[in-house]
Amino acid sequence: MKKKIFYSVLFGLSLMFFWLIISPLNKSNPLDSREAEIELNFEHITSTKLVNAQVNRNRLFDEFPKVSAYLLEYCYGINLESDSTLSKSLIEFSEQKYISKTETELNKRFSDMTNHKERIKSSFARLKNIFDTLETPKEIVFANTNFSYNATCYYESILVGLERYLGGEHALILESLNPSDFPEWIRNGMNEKFMDRDVLSSWISTKLFKKTNGYHIEEMIRWGKIHLITEMCLRLNNVDVPTSEVLRWSNEQYEWASSNEIKFWKYLMDENLLFDSNEKNRAYLLNNGPYTIGLPEESPDRMGQFLGYKIVLNYLQNNDIELNKLLDIDYKTILKSYNP
Repeated sequence: MKKKIFYSVLFGLSLMFFWLIISPLNKSNPLDSREAEIELNFEHITSTKLVNAQVNRNRLFDEFPKVSAYLLEYCYGINLESDSTLSKSLIEFSEQKYISKTETELNKRFSDMTNHKERIKSSFARLKNIFDTLETPKEIVFANTNFSYNATCYYESILVGLERYLGGEHALILESLNPSDFPEWIRNGMNEKFMDRDVLSSWISTKLFKKTNGYHIEEMIRWGKIHLITEMCLRLNNVDVPTSEVLRWSNEQYEWASSNEIKFWKYLMDENLLFDSNEKNRAYLLNNGPYTIGLPEESPDRMGQFLGYKIVLNYLQNNDIELNKLLDIDYKTILKSYNP
């Protein structure tokens, strides 16, 4: 009897020990396994920092991220042809009242970027795991881009304009920006929750799924691939990412789009817009704006991108394929699977 009890207890302990070993594996996400294999540096540049460093052309190109020259020339409008011009223009730029106020606010608001950096790096690690031949960026450069960019790729770098994430109703934004240049629909997108998404999407749209020049439906499905891969890469530790965040919408905008998906599809069919290539119509369907032109004014912008996302998602749900296969599957094959 004692032997039976002994072996029963031993068997139970063995099962418990085995479970303790395998349970972390069950919870782990294999798509996160490449994080240690990518190198990703983070830099923070301000015009004040460059002035204090008494930067000249040689130092700018040798010691600072490569994107710094682009930042000065195209965002700040500074001539880089000579050291004297560079120094004088940089000082004048940094001493502008709204620039100094913006940099002070950015230093306060984004003093700790740890969470953003960890999420961005893990998301790129996952992207590398899905597309193992894809090069990942070497550096993410946070800066004041003078309200030029959210996130933009420059060779091996991604430039992030932190000022575009202060919030559209921030007093500094309302005070500094001309409403005619930055209307409410643009200010509504100046939300910090979109930052990581913008960084990842900028790289995927530039390096992985490059712009097409064919029919609108081809470009719509391209955007669908971009959004879906962005969503999957941001979905770390099996935590869902709101699709509204991936699309840069509010929850209300996403709900409107979802409830009108069939009507939008019918509109595209009735107007023969799917296999159209008119540039103006493409801009209406895919570009940023207050709403999607051709639809009611309560519609969100970029409804073509939304429908592309739904078409690609529908294809994946109906076909057992790996995400990296999306590179090789053309838009016609994906479209055939769509059932609105």
